[in-house]
Amino acid sequence: MFYLLLIFMLGMLTPVQTAANSHLRLSVGSPLVASLVSFSVGTIYLIVATLIQKGSLGIPADAFDNLPWWAWLGGVCGLYGLTVNILIFPKLGGVQTALMPMLGQIGMGMLIDSFGWFRSAAYPFTWLRPAALAMILAGICMVVMKKGVKSAGGNLLPWQLVGVSGGAIFAMQPPMNSLLSAELASAVHAAFFSFLSATAVLFVIVLLLNDRRHLPQIFSTDRPWWSWLGGIIGGTFVTGFAFFAAKIGVGLLLVTSICGLLTCSLAIDKYGLLGAEKKPVGAVQYIGLLCVMAGIAVLRLN
Repeated sequence: MFYLLLIFMLGMLTPVQTAANSHLRLSVGSPLVASLVSFSVGTIYLIVATLIQKGSLGIPADAFDNLPWWAWLGGVCGLYGLTVNILIFPKLGGVQTALMPMLGQIGMGMLIDSFGWFRSAAYPFTWLRPAALAMILAGICMVVMKKGVKSAGGNLLPWQLVGVSGGAIFAMQPPMNSLLSAELASAVHAAFFSFLSATAVLFVIVLLLNDRRHLPQIFSTDRPWWSWLGGIIGGTFVTGFAFFAAKIGVGLLLVTSICGLLTCSLAIDKYGLLGAEKKPVGAVQYIGLLCVMAGIAVLRLN
């Protein structure tokens, strides 16, 4: 239960990270450059944390022999999930951009747990799991499906599938980083390598797309100080996931963090926190949140 509480708190940081990165994006004028800045800040943060914990950033030579090739791709999986959100938002709007990746995360998380993919512990798929998943999915839909949601029109299915794929690929990151963490004997060190690889890939993408013209705007003073915290929150998030994935399973890890995300999102909407516009939060959203919590409780009992 203590682990679940910590994961719930990590999930609550996600909307704060989104708000910080959104302010960063507005000030630099490019989502890719904003992501590059966020990942770079997170990488620097994890360098300091790794040096404090281990005194070295080096990776043992035998780690490359002991680990499968896919264990090093956690950062790329996280970057893919982030890029998908950027791509589908103009097509699907805020609600479906939140919902589709969640469906992908939960589905992939349960498959990983059921079959022990990525060398993770396998958890039997009993009849309680479908019941818990139904409660969680219903609760998520109740929270995010608010009145006044409009679609952009046209065939949205391809974009919805891309959104689901973003969540599914993102769900592969925790077990990958968890395996890397076990080999390096440090979740922080594993998170550092994950962030470093994602930052390198993102830097190449920015160069290839000739998005460098936005780089001088990085150090603009026309933004709140907390807009720089997105990378630090992301680094903490990835470190926590690398540590907890082996403790409670990927599926329970993801749905608990989603519960924290929804709780914080409702608070931001209701009280207009972090510069957001106040939005009404009704009984349906609260009931949906309770459904998600009840589903987590059922999963925990499974």
